[in-house]
Amino acid sequence: MMIKAEGAGAITGNADRLRDDLADYIKSWGMFRTPQVEAAFRTVPRHLFLPGVALDVAYGRKPVVTRRAADGTSVSSASSPKLVAAMLEQLAVEPGQRVLEIGAATGINAALLAELVGPTGGVVTIELDDDLAAGAAESLEAAGYPQVEVVCGDGALGVPNRAPYDRIIVTAEAWDLVPAWWDQLTVGGRLVVPLRLHGSGLTRAIAFDLHQPDHMISTSAVVCGFVPMRGLAEHAEQHVRLADDVVLKVDVDDLPDDTALARTLTHPGQEHWPGIHVRHDEPAEHLDLWLVTTAAHRFGRLSVGQQARTTGLANPAMRWGGAALYDGGTLTYIVTCDIDDDTLELGIVAHGPDSVKLAGHTTDLLHRWDRERPSRPVITACRTDTNPGANTAETRIVRPHTAVTVTW
Repeated sequence: MMIKAEGAGAITGNADRLRDDLADYIKSWGMFRTPQVEAAFRTVPRHLFLPGVALDVAYGRKPVVTRRAADGTSVSSASSPKLVAAMLEQLAVEPGQRVLEIGAATGINAALLAELVGPTGGVVTIELDDDLAAGAAESLEAAGYPQVEVVCGDGALGVPNRAPYDRIIVTAEAWDLVPAWWDQLTVGGRLVVPLRLHGSGLTRAIAFDLHQPDHMISTSAVVCGFVPMRGLAEHAEQHVRLADDVVLKVDVDDLPDDTALARTLTHPGQEHWPGIHVRHDEPAEHLDLWLVTTAAHRFGRLSVGQQARTTGLANPAMRWGGAALYDGGTLTYIVTCDIDDDTLELGIVAHGPDSVKLAGHTTDLLHRWDRERPSRPVITACRTDTNPGANTAETRIVRPHTAVTVTW
């Protein structure tokens, strides 16, 4: 009996069905706010940008890593479709606009942008590695988007000979808002960028509107995680190992005592449950950012493997990325327990020689958060190289080119 190979028509049909299924999933989460972004997701053939990847993976709900470094970390990927949709809604592209994308990767996002700007607009996308740039250009051509201009270069420099742009979107984690992005965005334009707001890796996809040449104000902020930028805008992270399966990510500017922190988990953990309840559907995703901007003690994020969680060594709440506070060799971190299907309770676990004191401080902070329930940060960015006065006492985050203030 002969088995007939699956033909191109069947593959196309399966891809169409899977593409609609993915769009339905994103819609069920409320990520589509405009029909234009939804239509783009139902149109762009993702599988043509992911050669060699199975259809169900190409149209899956998770990121697809397309290149890894020698140590196994992701260098390039197709981002989570749900997050891509959220950022495109943040970008609010209009037909006829000119858009610059920093980080072409597979080219999928550039194709979505091409759908949004339409035949009268323009999309330029830049990629650091020449082979990735070439692959994105080839896929864009094959998928029917030859009008997208793919440039091989450092995204920190932008593409000045095609500027100005009405919209700029960055698809890699950035440490700073570099001068090229300020210079190449039109006043009144919008920049959407996954900006690392703390050295521990706490990142938000922020939609900034450029109100003046040296002043931006956010319209929204979305929790996200991205591969860090490489090239001129690259920035190293600092990690402190607390156990074989537990790492505390910190900000090097906080001058952490690595030796003292490394002994933290040798002290028994003390649980504290202050009676604070949070609904699963409640807009509480920025609790960790609120702690960064409010707490007097240093902030960090615990990265814990499954073995450490299973043994009970450390089991921080994943909802807030392992949010923790530390002082010397004492550490507190947020934990949760389910009250029912709709609600969880916030608690903390404290380790270290001064655990009673730090636990009390952290509990007081959580009670304050519970009273205020801040849900939407307003993030202001000022360009420091043209406005030295932007670095004021109110500024919580200062980078080489940008001073950022977060208010609630």
